Amino acid sequence: MASLVNPLFKPISVFIAAAILAACSQNPHHLAAPAGMADLATANLPPAAAEYKTTLTADTAGHQHDSTDAAAEAVVWRFWRDGRQIVMERPQLGLGELWQRDGKALIHRKLYHNDRRAIEFQEDDLKMLGNKPAWQKLALLVDPAVLARLAVGGEEWLDGKPVREYRGTAAGAEWHVVIRLDLGLPVLIERTADGTAEHTELLNAYPLSGAPWQPTASETYEIIDYADLGDKEYDPFVIKVQRQMGHEHHH
Repeated sequence: MASLVNPLFKPISVFIAAAILAACSQNPHHLAAPAGMADLATANLPPAAAEYKTTLTADTAGHQHDSTDAAAEAVVWRFWRDGRQIVMERPQLGLGELWQRDGKALIHRKLYHNDRRAIEFQEDDLKMLGNKPAWQKLALLVDPAVLARLAVGGEEWLDGKPVREYRGTAAGAEWHVVIRLDLGLPVLIERTADGTAEHTELLNAYPLSGAPWQPTASETYEIIDYADLGDKEYDPFVIKVQRQMGHEHHH
């Protein structure tokens, strides 16, 4: 399996000795965060907004290194995070996702902006579907359990921002992750498994209050409970949604 090369992140070969924090530790994110750094071990990461590009490359001929046999699919998406809700949007497709937490309860909405409608999943629905992620995983965009199993480098600086690099094998995949430590946002997530490579790179990042774009307003949308979809089986929108839910790819 060929290794991936990140076009945005310079190879980290020399670590600044004074900045090394538990190099090669298997549990780096349990260390106390220095002043001005996000604590990756907490579910309360700094409010932030970001724009990402994810490219999914499937090896159609069994040779990952042969680009002529690889089919690539790229999507640009946006992300907003505060302590209560997380929003993800694919602006060009008119699609979004909203996650809200109320105490320990988690609510999820799939947003269809062109139709001005939404499908809402209550916590019991998410549990039944086996799709109830931990809030920390949603907020960090990487499963903390995966990070805990990767080898970690020391603190480095990229374009004037503090970052930390993780590499290794976890959950049946090869990973290369770079986290921006001030905002608690990934700069890079590379995951390779079963002949498929997923490459997510940060395009823009801001403190939430300084974001140049906002989530599409959805307060007036018609909300359909997931449990009620069966009662609307002839609704063209519901037919479309069920077809998409059966084939979509989650990043």
